[in-house]
Amino acid sequence: MKQAPSRWPVRVVACAVLALSGTASAEGKEEFSRSSERRGENRDDSYQIEQRQRWFIESRGLDRVPNAGAERAQAAQELKEQLRARSMQLGPGEVWQPLGPSSMNMGSWVMGRVSGRTNVIVPHPTDENTVYFGAAAGGVWKTTNAGVSWTSLFDQVGTLPVGSIFVEPSAPTNVWVGTGDKNGGGCAGYFGQGVFLSQDGGSTWTAKNGSGTTVMPLSIVNAVAVQPTNSNVVLAGGSGTCSSTGALSGPGLFRTTDRGATWSRVLSVNAEDIVFVPGSATVYAAAPGSGVYKSTDGGATWTLSISGMTVSGSRMRLAMAPSNSNVLYVLMGGNVYRSLDGAATWALRSSAACEGQCTYNQAISVHPTNTNAILVGTIRPSMSTDGGATYTFLTTGWGSGQKVHQDIHVVLFSKLNGNRFWIGGDGGLWRTDDNGVNFTNMNSNLNVTQFYDIAVHPSNSDIVFGGAQDNSSLSRNGSVVWDLTQVTGDGFMNALDPTNPNIVFQTSYPSGGFPKILRSTTGGGAGTFSYLPDTGLTSSSNFPWVTPLAVASNSIFVASDVVYRGVTSASPFTWTAISGNIGRVSVISPMLQGAMIPTFVGTSAGRVYYSADARIASPTFTDVTGNYPGGTVSDVAMTPGNPQRVFITRSGFGASRLYRSTTGGTTWTAVGSGLPNVPANSVAIDPLNTQRVFVGTDVGVYESTDGGDTFIAFSLGLPLGLVVTDLEVDDVPHFLHAGTYGRGAWKVALAGGSTPVGSTFSYTASNTTSATVNTSNKLIALTAGQVLTLGTCGVTGSTFSGDTYLRLYNPSAAEVISNDDACGGVGSSFTYTVPAGAGGNYELRAGCYSSGSCSGTVAWTVQ
Repeated sequence: MKQAPSRWPVRVVACAVLALSGTASAEGKEEFSRSSERRGENRDDSYQIEQRQRWFIESRGLDRVPNAGAERAQAAQELKEQLRARSMQLGPGEVWQPLGPSSMNMGSWVMGRVSGRTNVIVPHPTDENTVYFGAAAGGVWKTTNAGVSWTSLFDQVGTLPVGSIFVEPSAPTNVWVGTGDKNGGGCAGYFGQGVFLSQDGGSTWTAKNGSGTTVMPLSIVNAVAVQPTNSNVVLAGGSGTCSSTGALSGPGLFRTTDRGATWSRVLSVNAEDIVFVPGSATVYAAAPGSGVYKSTDGGATWTLSISGMTVSGSRMRLAMAPSNSNVLYVLMGGNVYRSLDGAATWALRSSAACEGQCTYNQAISVHPTNTNAILVGTIRPSMSTDGGATYTFLTTGWGSGQKVHQDIHVVLFSKLNGNRFWIGGDGGLWRTDDNGVNFTNMNSNLNVTQFYDIAVHPSNSDIVFGGAQDNSSLSRNGSVVWDLTQVTGDGFMNALDPTNPNIVFQTSYPSGGFPKILRSTTGGGAGTFSYLPDTGLTSSSNFPWVTPLAVASNSIFVASDVVYRGVTSASPFTWTAISGNIGRVSVISPMLQGAMIPTFVGTSAGRVYYSADARIASPTFTDVTGNYPGGTVSDVAMTPGNPQRVFITRSGFGASRLYRSTTGGTTWTAVGSGLPNVPANSVAIDPLNTQRVFVGTDVGVYESTDGGDTFIAFSLGLPLGLVVTDLEVDDVPHFLHAGTYGRGAWKVALAGGSTPVGSTFSYTASNTTSATVNTSNKLIALTAGQVLTLGTCGVTGSTFSGDTYLRLYNPSAAEVISNDDACGGVGSSFTYTVPAGAGGNYELRAGCYSSGSCSGTVAWTVQ
């Protein structure tokens, strides 16, 4: 959302926060106490979930655009075609590389590392070490070693939200996927593109949605199921497509008799679960607001079977007992119903099964041999052993002692082992093999984080901060495994003071009419943040969900419908109002220009304001909206050294998504030919070539080399159709970073830079002569043609003690060069030139070549 060259610093920020237990300031501890009441034993974040959904819909104008899903699907297809052509034209090395999080360290929390929101998991029917994982916005992943490692399978499909997965029991290489985020809420799931089939265990995919009058039109597919006795018969159910009112319309249950070539609608209801009786054509469907339907002819005809059931609410989950197909359970909000006669009659077993957030997290599963044992997932997972009458929670309330992340979307008993089950929620996936006494964390290298925003250190591109959906605020320093910085519920934006990058800011959910803003003065490590006081702010309901926050030089800005300013290092800290009421602000973009800070402000109502210097005591903000046609201003980027040349992005469909002014506003020109007809979320200008402009959209990144007039795809290496929420660019080192809503952060080295970049890391190790041992490592993103020079001595900044080795491994984990006597006979350093086509994350390992111990600092430069 920001453009931030180191010579013209710009930083923007926002987040939702709980302080890290035991480490916050007194003020932070007070907020932790308040938040713990909200997120403890009976935590209910329904308001936050609703606000998250509203933000996503309203910021994109999904409540005003018909058929937004079709527009995005077309944009993704056009991007795919462009990338095919562009891959032959790109300069060497300009390929995006992932930065993680390949899950995140959660401090000392018992549950271990977290990844992102789990919507569905399905184990292989005979080998439960093989599991398919469907992420809310990060695609399909597969493990064959029980979660020790994962492989992403869905990167070239064009859509990444996953609502359902079905593995054919009799032919487990056939994997069906229903796309769309069923837990996203309404049109927040507009990214889905129907049903896909892989016939090779996930290596390749084919759309199976029919066409014309036989199309299966759902953009949010909650369930897919194949008839056991006739695999040509497939059922798919979901909540519809995004309408121009911002709501989903056209829900349905669809049936194909030719494996997806043609479809017909058999029910006009939202089917949340579809369950076949093994070895038969009998099938059940759970339809929120309607009830349970039963079919005995493979879904051709249906009968509503709700005798004894009172249907209510917007969710209905259905589970069948594997040991007795006549035993069925329904979870509907807080009510659990059971049928013992194949849905002929139902009995209420409990009306208090949901702990909270009952429209968001609902999941149910039945034990493989004990029909009275069920799992229920709401805020926390719980188990009943008396047929759903009473429940025992499987983990403590929100806090460092919980065994699994809360907000549960998946509970699933193994069909092979009654003591084994999986729990999936907003923080990833866990497995137990002892009936919930202990859990194994399966998040390893899952990279499915939904970032609202990222911020990059002004002089070290390895240091990145991010704010994630329901996974707090986090940071990386070279490793693809990120670290928690602050427990924040939803983490939003982060920012660093470019004059002193040890000063880091984060924000939390607005509360009581005020934003919640935290500051660290020691580099943003875990437990180093404390809340800034509200002194000088006026309570307002117009502090947005994603509260705009920006830093330029040592000035920090925040806004509701009024812009406020503070000094980044001030103690005590106070705010000063520097504008009148200009409407709810969506973005603040200041830029240091000499001693002045020219600043643009965009609003959600489509207004644009400008101050020639927001640093003076009483700045003037002038309305420079001029001929801008309206729509939420999602980002603003001024040209480094020339604030009169400015770009704004528009978050919406239709018209232009990019506008340029060369007069500091008022007169705007619609530019951006070649940008897709989807919301544009971010714009950045290359500080070393200001004719080069980048735009992040809801399907990927695009590049202009003619000052914004025309654009082509710049997404090589990114998953196809990835939602890019933020772009950060810098001159030294010359990188473009992207924050994405589903696959974490990414980085590409831009051509045209000539200044060597480098960094260091420290190590302490004992005897590790085996090259497979990885006692101390560093991941370095390199592109073709770059030259890496490194060592433990002989390179500025390095030191060593003991007999140290250095070994460099390429992205395929093959050793490419080594120095097993780094400060001895082989030499003090070595260089490596990245071959053509071999860009990616290289791993540098340091260890001890002989017995004993070694330590020191490894330094390197990249030219």
